[in-house]
Amino acid sequence: MKIQSDPSQLNGVWANAAAVRHSPHEFTIDFLRCEFDTDGKATGGTLAQRINMSPLLVTQLIQALQDNWSKYAERSMPPEFRGET
Repeated sequence: MKIQSDPSQLNGVWANAAAVRHSPHEFTIDFLRCEFDTDGKATGGTLAQRINMSPLLVTQLIQALQDNWSKYAERSMPPEFRGET
């Protein structure tokens, strides 16, 4: 599949938080860039990107994230963090 992108989008955006909402027909994920104080408490933030998607796409996204997380954890995380001893 060929995917086209505006050159200004190729670098993506940074997000360190997300908020999820849903209605009967769609899910909305707001990716946020939050600022934190010295105690780690969020003090403010900026919407980095809002994504609206169908429930079907949400199920596909969950499966893709689970699959990729498993592969990442197997390669990159120490056994004690993967529940192994």
